[in-house]
Amino acid sequence: MDITHNQFSRDRRAATHPLPVQIALLLATLSFGTVSSSLAQTQYTGDGTPTSLEEEIRWRVNRGRFDSASENQERGTSYTDIPASTGPLSPHESLTVACRHHSEDMAKNNLFQHATVTGSAYYNPVTQPNPWDRMEAEGYSWTSAGENIAAGYSGAEAVYAGWWNSTGHRVNMYGSGFREIGNGYFYWASSSYGRYYTMDLGSDGSSCFFSDTVFRDLNGNGVYDAGEGIPGVAIRLKVGSTPQSYYDVSVDAGSFAIPIQSIAAGASVTVVLSNTTAASLTLSIPTNYSTLQSVVLAAGQAHTYGVFSKPSGKNNAGFRNVAPATAPIVPTLLQISFSDPDVRLRWPSQAGLDYQPQWTSDFQTWNNLTPNALVGTGSNLTYLDAGPSSPSRFYRLWITSP
Repeated sequence: MDITHNQFSRDRRAATHPLPVQIALLLATLSFGTVSSSLAQTQYTGDGTPTSLEEEIRWRVNRGRFDSASENQERGTSYTDIPASTGPLSPHESLTVACRHHSEDMAKNNLFQHATVTGSAYYNPVTQPNPWDRMEAEGYSWTSAGENIAAGYSGAEAVYAGWWNSTGHRVNMYGSGFREIGNGYFYWASSSYGRYYTMDLGSDGSSCFFSDTVFRDLNGNGVYDAGEGIPGVAIRLKVGSTPQSYYDVSVDAGSFAIPIQSIAAGASVTVVLSNTTAASLTLSIPTNYSTLQSVVLAAGQAHTYGVFSKPSGKNNAGFRNVAPATAPIVPTLLQISFSDPDVRLRWPSQAGLDYQPQWTSDFQTWNNLTPNALVGTGSNLTYLDAGPSSPSRFYRLWITSP
């Protein structure tokens, strides 16, 4: 059946499309409402704790914002109404809460609208009728604000694709003037569409962020999926040897954000990742639109990941803006012990390097002892050469930076 797709802005427009779901957007701007950051060295908590589904939507938006030409290619489209590249959107707790509440209100009242729902459990529809009123009610001070809503879509990819393929929603998501985002999802079985989604976008006039998602690509599909987030990774920034005012630690969904507006434009900023957990962690960090780099952090290990230049103006940055550091290859002491007829090799390893134990009997031909190189963990690695067939073997390590 045909479903009306209402697209709202200052000049309200409406069009009809044969969509199986509903989506709508709203956009506004103001010229006031700046917020300054604290200089205290502390963990930034304004980003809140998105759910994995909410974070999956943000990750997909941010991938496309980095490289819209690749996004077009990925989706078989040719949209030219969005920037070629713009900074990632940083999560904001107030926006997330406003989105969750509006999605819940729409679902429970079986309505689909930007206007605050009559009978809302959270907002006054008379004095707080607009999305930006709900944002303000949750503590967000804005100079630019926008909203996308949708209903009926089966998950993060589906709702993102629906917004991507709608002009107004796509322009909203990819607007270079927006730097922060909240997503809110609510399911209500007795409602017409069941699943309701709200996306709020905003800028407060002064803040900008280093923000991304810490995750491991468990299924190897090259994207962040719900459930792949890694908590407990501390992200710290340094300019020269000076730590910056804020740091953050990834939450369960993997999200984090660090304010960077106090850093001078063009400054070289070093990104340091630290594992605050008691387990070894493998991270999948994007280096461009489609490539992920694997980084292993041993328990308690700190690792200098790379460097980025602070963007000019009020622009965000993320992992895709970072040039990964080349891990220095240093001499490694290979310890050899014997327990007839076996030979045990043991050596200290470094995260970011690969180790291939090899043997030779003539120093001309070197043979690999393992089919694949062993990934450095920051702790000792071992290999047991069980009952070597050659009576005279000499050993070495072939060390590479992947």
